[in-house]
This record gives sequence, structure tokens and C-alpha cells, in this order.
Amino acid sequence: MHVLSLVIKRERDIPTIRTKAKTMAEICGFSRVERVQVAVSASELARFTLRHLQGGRASFHMACKGPVSRGREQSGLLLRFTGRSSISSDEMDERMARAPLSGLSIVMDETSWFRDQDGNQVVECVKWGCRQSCGKIEEQSEIIRKELFQDLEESYLENLRAKHQEVLDLLKTLSQKNLELDRVNAELLELSRDMESLVHERTVVELALRIADRVRNPATAIGGLARILLQKLPDDFKHRAKIEAIYKEARKLEAIVRDFEGLAREQEKFFLETDLKELVQEAIGAWQASFKNKDLEVKVSLPQEKINVFANPRTIKVALLHILKNAYEASPPGSRIEITVSRKDGNPFVSIKDHGTGIKKEIMDRLFKELVTTKSSGTGVGLIMVHHIMKEHQGEILIDSHEGLGTTVTLIFPSRWKEKG
Repeated sequence: MHVLSLVIKRERDIPTIRTKAKTMAEICGFSRVERVQVAVSASELARFTLRHLQGGRASFHMACKGPVSRGREQSGLLLRFTGRSSISSDEMDERMARAPLSGLSIVMDETSWFRDQDGNQVVECVKWGCRQSCGKIEEQSEIIRKELFQDLEESYLENLRAKHQEVLDLLKTLSQKNLELDRVNAELLELSRDMESLVHERTVVELALRIADRVRNPATAIGGLARILLQKLPDDFKHRAKIEAIYKEARKLEAIVRDFEGLAREQEKFFLETDLKELVQEAIGAWQASFKNKDLEVKVSLPQEKINVFANPRTIKVALLHILKNAYEASPPGSRIEITVSRKDGNPFVSIKDHGTGIKKEIMDRLFKELVTTKSSGTGVGLIMVHHIMKEHQGEILIDSHEGLGTTVTLIFPSRWKEKG
């Protein structure tokens, strides 16, 4: 929480900064010795800023962290000095290592220096152990500011600038988060469309094959019998025209059956040689924000060389996204998900391991045979869909799970594609 900012333009500003730092330390409830330490630190940093950084600004902030002990937060006073220019990193390190600035690390609890986004040198130091909590200071912030401002000329303007910068920084952070949220929403929308398209394709193909299977035998029998009759009957048989019509319509039915069967073969046109590593990286990227929000560590092991597979990239990506979704939902916060892409016995594979609760044995025995799920809102259709996708790719899905130890899902691809006869 920002409390006060002071400009550093001339030598007479240094005693003012020293006095205000000491007053602020007293408000925070520091002991007499600690107040002197804060005041001296502020004085030396102001002198350094004026003489080596062409002046600048001193800001006082309340810092909070915790809870650290007995469930209570720890509060402190943060001094931030921002120069109008900067010096090289080596020179800065050298000056911070020499007296009097070297003493900051002794009397203050934390000290750091860096350049801000405008390239200006910034030095920060924190003194922990305020007797007043951050909430208490915030409640009294207006009274505290009036007390600190009463004998200052330029602080009002400088504090307005500081507040304006805080608002700008906050808006920038919110904007970045909104952009990230929009990106994730767009990827999830694309995934949803892919899933809908995939289900539609599966429905059309399965319906076509089912119709073809139901129609094929009757159509073949009718056409065959009609053909035999036409061969045996004389040309002047009065019902010959009707039998010829039956034969032609049976041939049309057989052609329709071949067209339906061709729909399944059409799906293979979407198959091409694809780098499995790229598909895995794209799938991980779609879930990256969710992993971060749950504080999950994602350990990825990828080989240097390409791992090419003959695949439909869209359906394999859908399969990967679904398995990653299961791993995310099964993983407790702060745990790890391990992803490996490699080859075994010449076969490309990707394995995804979580450290969740695992799958019960009675459910493991029913996987891929029926719709099973361990989630209250799940349908159990996901793994069956992944299983069908891998069958289309002449591959297989293996699941190794132990209660309390987690689950490993492995997608194995063929080393060589077998053309269907």
C-alpha cells in the first residue's frame, strides 16, 4: 500500500526524507533503534539517488506477507528510491557493496536493486516487524498522510503521480490477465468445436456403416436372384421388364452401400505425417493457464529429433486434450504432471502421468467396455472416444493406475502404417 512519495531534487530534500521516514517508522510501531535504522537508510539512499542517479523519487509503502506465525500476517515498511537515470549493473553492484550502502543489508531485512520498465534505477529495502497491521495502517491512511504532508510543498503532486502510476500498473496487469483469459477461452471454444465436429463425423460414419451393413445382404440377394431369372427366362416373357427393373434397383442399392463404405475410407484422407511433439506442445499450451492457476508443475520430456506419426492431427489433438483434462482434474493442487514423448521398440508414444488418487480396480476392469466415470458430472464417453481414435490410427491406449499413486495414460502409435485392403 502506497503511503507517501517525496521528490529528490536538491540537498535540502535529504533531511526531509530522513525525518518523514522516521515518522513513518514511528507510526508503524517500530522501536527507537529501528526508527533510527530506517531513517539512516532512507537518508543514505536519498543521497545516493541525488548524487549518482540525477535525483528522483522516494516512496514509502506498507508491505504485507503471511500468515507467517500463528496465522497472523507480517507487516513492514518498504522504502523505494527511483532515480531519473541508471548506472551499469557492475557499477551498481560495486556501490551497493561499499559503505555506506553496504550497511543496508545489516540494518534492513531485505534489500534489492533493479531497473524499472522505463530503464530507471530502483533500490528497495524492507524493514519487517511493524507493531501495526497493514489493515490498521490502511484504516488510518488519511490521517497519516495529513500528518506527513503538513510541512511539505511538493508531496501532494508527487503522491498524485504515484497513485496515477499505481492505477496504470493495475490496469496493465488486468489487461494482460484479460488477454490471457481471452486466449484460453478461444482455445477452449476451438476444442469444443473440434469435439462437436468429431462427434458429428463419428455419428455420420457409424450410421453409414450400419446402413451399409443392413442393406448389403438383402440388396445382393435380390440382385443375384433377379440376374439368375433374367438369364433363364426367355426374352418374350411378359414380366421380364419388371424383373429387369428389380435388378437395376438392386444394383443401385449395392452402389449406395459402396458409397456408404467409402465414407469411412474418406476419413483417411485427413491423415498425414505429423510431428507428435508439436501436437503435444499445442495441447499443453491450451491447458497452461489452468495448470498455473492450480499450481501444478508440468514436467515435459521431449527428444531432440522429430517423432513423426501418420495421423489425423485434429483428432489426435482432441485425444491429448481430453487426457490432459483428466490429469488436471485428478491432480491435487501443487502436485506434478509428467509428460513424455519418445519411442519404444520403434513405436512412437506419448505418456501422461498424474499423481492423483488413481482409478479403482473395479472401474479399471470396465474401461473401454462401457461408459464409466469417477466424476459426478462426467459421462464416461471421453476415454471410449480416445480408444476409438487410437484404433483408427492402428494404435492403442494403455492405462496404468494404482489407488493413491496416480494414473499413467500412454498412447502408442504403429511404427509403420498398414494400408487397409
